[in-house]
Amino acid sequence: MECTLAGEGDGINEYAIGLDVFEKPASFDPRIESIVRNEAGRLRQKLKDYYAESGRQDRVLIELPPRGYKPVFVFRAAEAAPTPEATGVTTMSRLRQPLRMLLLCGLLAAALMVGLWLNRERVWPSPPDSQPIRALAVLPLQNLSNDPSQEYFTDGMTDELITDLAQLHDLKVVSKTSIMQYKGVRKTLPQIGRELGVDAVVEGSVLRSGSRMRITAQLIRAATDRHLWAHSFEGDLRDVLTLQAQVAEAITGAVKLNLTSAERQRFRSTRPLDPEAYDAYLRGRYHLNRRDAEGFEQAIGYFNQSLEKNPNFALAYAGLSDCYTLLSFEGGTPETSAKARTAALKAVALDDNSAEPHTSLAGIDVFAWNWPAAEKEFQRALALNPNYALAHHWHGNLYLSPLGRHAEAIAELKRAQELDPLSLIVQTDLGFAYFFAGQYDAAFSQYQKVLAADPSFAPAHWVLEQYYFEREMYGPAVEELAQLLSHNGDSEMARKTRASYAAGGPREFLRFITNAKGAHGRRYFGFESIAKAFMRLGRKKEALAALEQDFRIHDADLIRLKADPSWNSLRSEPEFQEIERHVGLR
Repeated sequence: MECTLAGEGDGINEYAIGLDVFEKPASFDPRIESIVRNEAGRLRQKLKDYYAESGRQDRVLIELPPRGYKPVFVFRAAEAAPTPEATGVTTMSRLRQPLRMLLLCGLLAAALMVGLWLNRERVWPSPPDSQPIRALAVLPLQNLSNDPSQEYFTDGMTDELITDLAQLHDLKVVSKTSIMQYKGVRKTLPQIGRELGVDAVVEGSVLRSGSRMRITAQLIRAATDRHLWAHSFEGDLRDVLTLQAQVAEAITGAVKLNLTSAERQRFRSTRPLDPEAYDAYLRGRYHLNRRDAEGFEQAIGYFNQSLEKNPNFALAYAGLSDCYTLLSFEGGTPETSAKARTAALKAVALDDNSAEPHTSLAGIDVFAWNWPAAEKEFQRALALNPNYALAHHWHGNLYLSPLGRHAEAIAELKRAQELDPLSLIVQTDLGFAYFFAGQYDAAFSQYQKVLAADPSFAPAHWVLEQYYFEREMYGPAVEELAQLLSHNGDSEMARKTRASYAAGGPREFLRFITNAKGAHGRRYFGFESIAKAFMRLGRKKEALAALEQDFRIHDADLIRLKADPSWNSLRSEPEFQEIERHVGLR
């Protein structure tokens, strides 16, 4: 048995126990392997329970290498122990707790070794795990580098592994948006499995050292916390894409999926990559996933750095396109949309088998009012990656719902919710789809679920404002609008909004909006909001004039003209129908 105790400075922050059980012979009995893995899994759970009960912040890792079986239990404390001067505790007393844990691990590991030896002639396999795995979650991989600045690299590995597995048609893989909410969170695997609706989870770690890296992964049955498979993969950073593909292919074997020839070829067609180009790409993805303007700008810089190192890196162009596309949705300029299209087309030209750039092109085509091209790109993206939650989300929210295909839109958004169950924006847009379909009770219920999860989630307040206006519930509508204005840093406009309603009720409030041109971006007091206010006041001529101005600036919200019930009183007007034709909705 091998025991090691490693310290750093005055505070012990790492201690480990390892046990060389045996080397795997050519005629190795698989029943022994099953026992080893099951015992290791039980020990792992005991240690997790200990740390959960004691409140300590250490991490537990069990590693089972492919050659021979050597369970290694590693504990890394979140903080170094305080100095003796600060606590008055002696060095020996500071060592006492980790040593107690070492003794416990040693006794359990020794018992495992003795048990295996005594039962070497009469081992019995554990009950077979015959339940199929059809839904999988890859939990955030652990960063074993002891360098917090490497979190972007570990998160990137998690993202890419999810992307590789998501392309398999016979396996549901949960989106990274939901997965990353479990980073650093203490929950049992059965609880995580229930929340995500999956049969199994993949846990693992990434260790990067110089030009080398190692990925360790294990497949665990979520409901029972039972280990099904574990393996370590090592390689050079130049072959990182190949290494990722090997991990993904090994997992598909562990879940007993029958890959098509195209899927198997996709795993085996990776090429060497400049490590610096990939490093910059992962940094770009890390900042892109922040989903704010500053993050987009930083991500654009990193993606461009990546392309300087490797001008033919399709993934970097796809990331660049995503940045510009999302900036366009946040009120970007026509130049922003043009850059998004250029980057997406370049990504497709370099690698037509990636769903991300096709989804970006579809979103760009929607806002260019090119509906046939958008549908073609959405279908291509979904064929390439049926688990791509964003493609299902945008297909339902940006394409099917605006075209009035309500049942299909709701089905697509429900599929996106299955793949990304913790995404508040997907849940919000599902409620919006109910609203456009005239299912107002279902819409309101959906909005309330979102706000129960996060009372400050601005998009849910915005769609709830639309709901209240349509139902002529002006008091709650005014309050939702005022809260949104405050959330965006315009407390003075929020005060004036409330004051207008208090002074003269709905009509005074609507007149206030019609006179607030340019006071706050297009979403609240732009031409669309002004047009709706005129319409609700019964002033159709002014409403149509404001809507014409909205059309001239190519407002993104015009894609909803056909579906939005707020416009019903104008639908018979020739001017309204002419705008619908230009937007491609007639």
